[in-house]
Amino acid sequence: MEIHGTVVPKLDRDLLEKSGIDIHTYDALLHVFEAGKQGVRMADLAAAVVISKSGITSLVDRLEAGGSVQRNPDPDDRRATRITLTPLGEETFRAAAQVHLASIEAHFASLITDEEAQVISKTLDRVRCDGETQA
Repeated sequence: MEIHGTVVPKLDRDLLEKSGIDIHTYDALLHVFEAGKQGVRMADLAAAVVISKSGITSLVDRLEAGGSVQRNPDPDDRRATRITLTPLGEETFRAAAQVHLASIEAHFASLITDEEAQVISKTLDRVRCDGETQA
């Protein structure tokens, strides 16, 4: 918790100062970007981004109003909505990704060896999967 409380605010500050978006916005744009042209279902985005359901709705509202994302009906489920990036949203994400990667390097990756990074990665993968065997 201490590491999270130390590193994440630095990543957030760097994103805000250098790209104009906060870390929650970056996280949402990342998931929409990774979903590709078909977009991501709003429910799946809410589950993936680490903020409340009302928070993700407000965030998507702001992103849509700013022209970074658009809501589209899900062709497979009329009750669902898919979120896709606009060209402006993709441009914003790509610029922020460069800032975020540099920030991760500065505040975390540069402070550990390659061997330590491998151990951390394997350990956190195991924890993320709750002890299930990794393929």
